[in-house]
Amino acid sequence: MAVYLDEIRGYRVADIEASIERAIEALSIDLASVRTALVKPNLVIAALPKTGVVTHPDVVEAIVSVLRKRGCERIVLADGPGVGLDVEEVFRKSGYAALASRLGVELLNFNTAERREREWKYGKLGVPAVLEDADLYVNVPKLKTHGYTTLTLSIKNHKGMLSEEDKKLDHHLGLHEPLVEQAKLRPPDLIVLDGIVGVEKDGPLNGKAKRAGIFAIGTNMLEVDATAARHAGFDPRDIEHLAIAEREGIGTMDPEVLGDAPLVRFMPANEDYGQVMNIYSWRDCTACSMCIDSFSAGVKLAVRDPRYWFTLVPKLVYWGFFGKLHIIQGREAKVPDAEGRVICLGKCTRDLAESEGLIHFPGCPPSARDVAETMRRKL
Repeated sequence: MAVYLDEIRGYRVADIEASIERAIEALSIDLASVRTALVKPNLVIAALPKTGVVTHPDVVEAIVSVLRKRGCERIVLADGPGVGLDVEEVFRKSGYAALASRLGVELLNFNTAERREREWKYGKLGVPAVLEDADLYVNVPKLKTHGYTTLTLSIKNHKGMLSEEDKKLDHHLGLHEPLVEQAKLRPPDLIVLDGIVGVEKDGPLNGKAKRAGIFAIGTNMLEVDATAARHAGFDPRDIEHLAIAEREGIGTMDPEVLGDAPLVRFMPANEDYGQVMNIYSWRDCTACSMCIDSFSAGVKLAVRDPRYWFTLVPKLVYWGFFGKLHIIQGREAKVPDAEGRVICLGKCTRDLAESEGLIHFPGCPPSARDVAETMRRKL
């Protein structure tokens, strides 16, 4: 198999559609018999397209146009945003609610979709019925750095098909091997990777947008991911889940590459912690990213809501500029050997908080309001 690379410098539907057409021809992909298609972008949180955190809707619009020209009759856009989020808000802010309405396609929340139980390495796993039934499954990942998996690409994006409970289980199982096992269940027929603008540094949620111009298309997740990783300045064999995927026979890390795209060096996420001013979020791969996102949401709520302006915001200013605040999360969380206040985030850290006498934020994940209230009372 091969991967098609192209350089695209901006989000223009016509340019993206033309690139997809060139890839289909170069890779000899036959879509003539496709009547139903499932298109899965990366819509992990409520973020604007310009941030690079979500797959840009212009990419998906171009895919829809290509499929309709070939006679595809039913197209479903679907993803399962992060645990505990307002999915309607995610769809609205990312631009997908408006896109689906304008194009007349379905928009589905995978978190609540009908599922069929399938056997996998760890027992039973619910796979969305609409995903299994589609003639064509198109995985449309975003090129982003990631504090736990180095990069998030198509194998990581595939995880969005899971229910909320299974997403939590992933982290309890160790994340890397489960990602590969899921890749064996209904792998995509086509991958269209959006690296036109990606995310570097503290990705996937809190990093910096980076204009990279990378657009990759293929039919094998590992091959597309490895190719994109190299063009972002990473050795794919240093990325744990990609190395496991190669050992498990998912594909090769050295496919034939057609076309070309720029080589761009993405700054990686710090493997030990994320940092905003003097607030540190310590990594633990058994913690899902929604825990720290809930903390961020609580801070944003405090800034917007007048009831917190005099009771919490001054505390946040103090800890951000003058003190040191350490956030730990995940069932393997450890108290850092560092100066400052330590708080425990989420259900997984409850016992540690009790044993060490630390501030605890309950929930799986905590709500933004609960985070704000706990900080107001206990910081």
